[in-house]
Amino acid sequence: MSKDSQETKTQTVAYGWQLITPENTIVTDNDQGYIVIMDNSDDFSNAPAITLKVSETETTIQSSSYFEQGVSITLDKNIIVKRRPDIELEG
Repeated sequence: MSKDSQETKTQTVAYGWQLITPENTIVTDNDQGYIVIMDNSDDFSNAPAITLKVSETETTIQSSSYFEQGVSITLDKNIIVKRRPDIELEG
């Protein structure tokens, strides 16, 4: 059975991009346009980070992880990371 825990947070990162991520993520960015997104939930706490490279006009996914269900990039400078649902083990 899965829980729908898709509470999100929005923050402005390099070059004015809006990053929308699940609540249970840690985001780091720098002036060169690199963005690192890590999951700190119990289910995916050891997952590799998502690494993005942004500029004024584009976003490139440098590496992905297995905690995200998808990453959407919109023309109005939004990057949306959707996390895989939590999984409850019955037992």
